[in-house]
Amino acid sequence: MRHATTFADAFARARAHRSSLLSSTTTTAYRLFDGAGDDLPGVYVDRLGPAAVLGVYDDARWSEEAVSAAAATVLEATRDIGIESVYVKRFLKDRSRLGGKPPAESTSHTPRAGIRQPEALTVYEYGVGFEVRLFDGFSTGLFLEHREHRRALAERGATRALNLFAYTCAFSVPLAAAGAHVTNVDVSARYLEWGKRNHALNGLDESRVRYSRMDATAYLAYAARHAHERFDLIVIDPPTFGAGNSRRGVKPWKATADLPKLIAAAAAVLRPGGQIFASTNARELAVDGELTSMIEATLGRVRWESLPPWPKDVRERGRVAATLFTPR
Repeated sequence: MRHATTFADAFARARAHRSSLLSSTTTTAYRLFDGAGDDLPGVYVDRLGPAAVLGVYDDARWSEEAVSAAAATVLEATRDIGIESVYVKRFLKDRSRLGGKPPAESTSHTPRAGIRQPEALTVYEYGVGFEVRLFDGFSTGLFLEHREHRRALAERGATRALNLFAYTCAFSVPLAAAGAHVTNVDVSARYLEWGKRNHALNGLDESRVRYSRMDATAYLAYAARHAHERFDLIVIDPPTFGAGNSRRGVKPWKATADLPKLIAAAAAVLRPGGQIFASTNARELAVDGELTSMIEATLGRVRWESLPPWPKDVRERGRVAATLFTPR
């Protein structure tokens, strides 16, 4: 049980590093363990209200016995902060082996340790509520790395914002709460409906929020043709890869090839002085300043704006990159 022993020690250190988060009364969603940043590559633990999600990647090389032992360790070490369950999601490098479906455990109501949770939970970031789903496949509805970015962008005073690849509209909610009119664009009707629930959960004025089920590139082409579709903040947080759908006019997406063209198109629909927030978890762009170099190669000189440092619970570097800039 060497893996479990190593994890137990590393998890204890990781928990101590996050002591201020554990006692927060306004934030109940954060990363308890962050892979190589906490000295164990391929292993991640997210706290989502009364539950934890243990993500295990192939490079951890853990047996099912080791995963079960780690889930039990997490549950025992976090009962005092109200965690009742540990769900497991295993991630394969070659997902083609899954036939397009997530592993059965990723959609199972039954946790690896602890008690069952309801299908949907509400978690909070600085008092802003979000719906999460623990057994909805690979993702839960909220990417925790961007907690500080969501708050910082909302504080910049945008009046019209565009949220591309909106997913469950987590960037939109704080922006709308701060008074911005937000347009959310995503190809998934299901996720946009989830986004509507997130806004309703916070009692936001729906007249300030629009939802458009479109391909991001197609939406930017539409916006370029309509002068009233101009924004002073554009959020671009795409997946690394995305499958196309010719019937719905959705093109395949690959961040390394398609993100430069999308950023150029986004810059064309900014108001004067407008800003773009760009993020990626494509490994090729997330390391050694590659994202900023790509942006400069695409747009030329830009003015880099300040962003808060990564949250203290996000410790692994080279896994995601983010930047805020004003095109010149």
